[in-house]
Amino acid sequence: MKYISSHNNNLKLCFFHKYRNFVFLFLFPIIPLDSLDTGKIKYNGTAYDLETGNLLYKDFHEETWENGRHISSIITYKDPEGKTFAKKRISFSKSRTLPEFQLEDYRDGYLEGGALRNENSVKLFFRRKFEDSIQEKTIGSGGLSALDGGFDYFVIDHWDELMSGKKIKFNFLVPVERDKFEFFAEKTKEGEYNGKPALYLRLKIASSILSVFVKPIDLVYDIQSKRIMEFRGTSNINDENGKSYKVKIVYGFR
Repeated sequence: MKYISSHNNNLKLCFFHKYRNFVFLFLFPIIPLDSLDTGKIKYNGTAYDLETGNLLYKDFHEETWENGRHISSIITYKDPEGKTFAKKRISFSKSRTLPEFQLEDYRDGYLEGGALRNENSVKLFFRRKFEDSIQEKTIGSGGLSALDGGFDYFVIDHWDELMSGKKIKFNFLVPVERDKFEFFAEKTKEGEYNGKPALYLRLKIASSILSVFVKPIDLVYDIQSKRIMEFRGTSNINDENGKSYKVKIVYGFR
């Protein structure tokens, strides 16, 4: 693949940056398709350090629904003291698996997003810091593909296949790399989670070489509502030293 460097150090850097950002797509609990005709749905996710269990941040979601369709979301990220440090706006009006979105971290100016050009292409854009220029590229998005929060609707669209144990390969679009990468989504088991029947999924990059740097993401879904209940893996949110958190995110509705 053209983006693989011949030098290990460059490869590690490339995929550290990419993996840092692709996980944002999981921070959108799935809402049943018939859950609301018109109005707002609010809920939040709470992120804990995967090793210590300490509270790291919370993300507060507000969804807008019209005529039974999820039209848009605003996600506000707050630190343990309640201070807002990042915000994301996402629109599902054109596509629910390839939504248009923009995320900005107010602390350092980090910016990423995607905008549909047509049915088969998406413009991806990215900025590391306030002082950097925005980098962008339009890439093809044909076939099974997902972008950011569109992964939730990808899961819904393939729910029966995933429940049956089928391993599904798809392209995940990554703004920080202005590229797409093949991933597998598959069931690891069915069981209970907080007393509810649950589907346990694992997301894993398809390349055996890249899997050394991009570790799997583990997800737990409520079988009845198809809402995500827990996420375990590397967060796109950084600490004060610019290093990505390793998190467990628990989702709740309010």
